[in-house]
Amino acid sequence: MITAKLQIILFIASILTFLSIINMIRKYNLELKYSLLWLFFCIVNVFLASFSQFSIGIAEILSIKEPVNAIFLLSFVFLFFIIFSLTLTISKLSGKLSQLVQEIAIIKKELETDRGNKASK
Repeated sequence: MITAKLQIILFIASILTFLSIINMIRKYNLELKYSLLWLFFCIVNVFLASFSQFSIGIAEILSIKEPVNAIFLLSFVFLFFIIFSLTLTISKLSGKLSQLVQEIAIIKKELETDRGNKASK
């Protein structure tokens, strides 16, 4: 069983996290596409904190003795998913950065070649 104290802590922490993410989006410190997973995570945590029967049902389905452990397991899996998603984004950006650096080097070389040709004329 989830204690009332833990439910309150989970609820308050999730609401504060949700509000801080919304504030970061509003101030353009965080892009919406990267924050959607976090917002969903906060909403799920608020739901789990509000309705403890749901977490008890999840614990029974997963054959976990304590519902709190089920919440921690779900949080761990979800955070793993967020880390994987961010890793994919970093990989894509790294590839784009390498391509951009190569294109800039090519343009720079072409400019130097053009300047050399104009100076020799």
